Formats: sequence, structure tokens, C-alpha cells
Amino acid sequence: MLNTKKDSLLRHLVAAIDLLNKCVTLIVGALLMLVAAAVLWQVTVRFVLTAAGINISAPWTEELARYALIWMVFLGAGVGVRHAQMIALEFGVRKLPDRAGIVVRYLSIALAGAFFVLLIWVGLKFVDLGRSEASPVLGITKDLVYWAMPVGAALMIVNSMALVVDTVLKGRDIRFVADHAPEA
Repeated sequence: MLNTKKDSLLRHLVAAIDLLNKCVTLIVGALLMLVAAAVLWQVTVRFVLTAAGINISAPWTEELARYALIWMVFLGAGVGVRHAQMIALEFGVRKLPDRAGIVVRYLSIALAGAFFVLLIWVGLKFVDLGRSEASPVLGITKDLVYWAMPVGAALMIVNSMALVVDTVLKGRDIRFVADHAPEA
């Protein structure tokens, strides 16, 4: 009975993380649209309007696109971890005997988790530094940009745990989870 309650709690927790990931995926999509719009405006200003004899400048587009892209990468990586969609040398793990391959895969997730903790630690140092820096064109403090690293890394940790818990609860082979990832 206790295992059933515990399993149920873990399943609800994984479902909550998956709901969070859906929200983050929408944010990443909005950031992608923002990057595309900023770059399109920059190209329009530089080439189309200049060719038409209208000389205006839009320096904010480069900064906006860069900062949105930074957030997009860290948040997207956080969601990608959930279904083992990060770059990996899968063929090596798959060629090992079953037990050894599974152990190596779990060890790689643990090692990646340690790296994500390091990203949080380094990211928080950048955030502190960014409080005293302003972006040259937009004039925002850079800590708003630097928060992408610890937030994304925290999301990666949460999703690593959700990946492991979900795989264990469903009795699946961790080496092949990426093969059955749901479509975005």
C-alpha cells in the first residue's frame, strides 16, 4: 500500500513537471518568435529601408535577439533533458551489455546533474556581477540575462530527476527513452 501511495505521489510530481515543461515550451516558442521578429526588423532596416533611401537605425534588435536567444537555449535545454534529447553518444551505451549500458547511462545522468549544479553556482555568480552592469543599448541590468543560466540549470536538474523517476516507474530501459520521446 505504501508503495502505491509513493508511486502515485511520484507520478503526480512527474505530471506537474511535464505541465511546467509545456509552459516553458510555450515561452521558448514565444522567444523564438521574438528573435525572428527582431532579426527580420534588423534586416529590413539595414537592407530594405536603406535601399529605399530611408536611413534609420535599430541597434536594439541585436541585443534583444541575443538576450532572447540566451534564454531560449537554456530553457530549451532544460526541457530537452526531460526526454533524453540532449546530444549523447548513444551508440556506445547501446552496444554495451544491458546491465552495463543501463549503469553507464544512469552514471552519465548523475554526472550531468553535477554539471548542472556547477552551472547554477557559476550562474549565480554571474547574476551578482550583472547587477552592476547595464546593456549598452537596451539599458537593462545584465542580471536579467544572466538569470538564464541558473534557471535553465535548475530546470535541467528537475527534468533529470523526472526522467529517472518516470523511467523507473514505467519499467523502461533508460538507454532507449529518447527513441520514444513525445512530439512537441
